[in-house]
Amino acid sequence: MKRVTPTFKKTTKMMTAAVLTAGLLLPTTALLGTTDANAATVTASAQATKNVKVTWNGKAVGANAFQAASNTYVPVKALAKAAGLSLTYDKTTGLYMLGTSPNKLTLSPYEGQVWIGAGGVGLQAQGRVSGGTMYVPLSVLRDYAGIDGAWNASTKTVALKPAASTGIKVTEKTLKKTNNGAVIDIRYPELSGSAAGIAKINATLKQHAETFLSDFEKQVEEFGPLDSRDMHYEADGSYMIAYNKNGLLSVVTQDYGFYGGAHGGTVQSGYNFDVKTGKEVTLAQLLKANPNHRSAIDKKIAAEFKKQGSLLEEGSFKTIGNAPGFYVTNGGFTIFFQQYEYTPYAAGIPSFDFTFASLLPKGTNPFAGM
Repeated sequence: MKRVTPTFKKTTKMMTAAVLTAGLLLPTTALLGTTDANAATVTASAQATKNVKVTWNGKAVGANAFQAASNTYVPVKALAKAAGLSLTYDKTTGLYMLGTSPNKLTLSPYEGQVWIGAGGVGLQAQGRVSGGTMYVPLSVLRDYAGIDGAWNASTKTVALKPAASTGIKVTEKTLKKTNNGAVIDIRYPELSGSAAGIAKINATLKQHAETFLSDFEKQVEEFGPLDSRDMHYEADGSYMIAYNKNGLLSVVTQDYGFYGGAHGGTVQSGYNFDVKTGKEVTLAQLLKANPNHRSAIDKKIAAEFKKQGSLLEEGSFKTIGNAPGFYVTNGGFTIFFQQYEYTPYAAGIPSFDFTFASLLPKGTNPFAGM
């Protein structure tokens, strides 16, 4: 199974599904290991079936799901109605919005598929369109939409309900303005709750957004006005909450800047916080039960790069190093690299998913040592 983290960014011009398709069908990197979140659906989808019942808090939603390609696909409109989730459509962009921040999904149907973004950050997982109805994977609902789902093989039913509260509320903050022809829309999360580390986490995330804004404005001032009237400088900051359990909060940010030319550029960051202290957790801390984890990860990533033939220079990747970019997910963790770091721009942000179970001794709790 393949994986890539595409970068979806808005422009002030009309963006259609066709434009999204052209920009998001990118060469892919690898999904290394099967996530726990997908384990049930991998087994259940061995025999594709369309007769999958869906319930919300024990009540039928009025439309069936179906299983295919190692996942269960849930009907969007029926789910939104049953769960009381907001579902809106923007005629200008052709985008649907399901839910509210920080559990908002952006949906863009195209050619029988549905591109999905979490908080504006593009996901590898795609939805489906069948019979004029949009469907999204159960794994996406569990990972990014604040929904728990359990599969009952005997009744062929997916039971959905709101995810249990972690005691941390996420509110979206915005730095938004138009400055000398530059369009600025930077969004970042602000937390509230009783955890001792929240104030420190908020300060870090706010500083990240303000630094992006400051650096962008300095660049615009240095470059001067754009020659073309059809273009403008643009700063767009987005984020998604990748994990919020077991005392760890994982946040992914994407900072997109356009300064003229053929295209802009995106920088992705992964923040992994211990909510008790507000300190960032390293990958080495999570994998300390395996002193050889880096070697194992390096080998798998190098092998996948070689298989793809996507490196700018053959053999240029050697190691993830002491401080790789990563974020935690329900199934494990994702290591990523920046645009142009090892691959051409068209490759997006190369990302590699690993399960904790594939790297740690059986029964190890990666969060125990935080």
